[in-house]
Amino acid sequence: MGKLTLHNLSFRSLHGHNEFERKAGNNFTVDAIFETGFHQAGQSDDLSHTLDYSKACECIAAVMNGESVKLIETLLIRIGESLLTAFPEINRLEVRLRKHTPPMSVSCEYVEIVEVWQK
Repeated sequence: MGKLTLHNLSFRSLHGHNEFERKAGNNFTVDAIFETGFHQAGQSDDLSHTLDYSKACECIAAVMNGESVKLIETLLIRIGESLLTAFPEINRLEVRLRKHTPPMSVSCEYVEIVEVWQK
């Protein structure tokens, strides 16, 4: 089993619990860690035999740049479901979503949530 990681995809997106966040936006980063087999692609040298990470980035961007939502949990689940639908060959998926400089009474670099899907 192989592992492919998309690390630190960056977005300025209109999500957040507060109305001002949904208007002004927030900075988010996403990691997606895929576990799947790479042997067939390694032998064939054919993109159709592997996980196309460019397409995976497009799936994540569609969620992050799509409908405005209030909770990062909603974004996280939508990202995971989108990737699992696009890539049924995934055996295990881990998505990490960070909201940078969240509006709080203390300084905070980011808040991170993580979800794992496993077949």
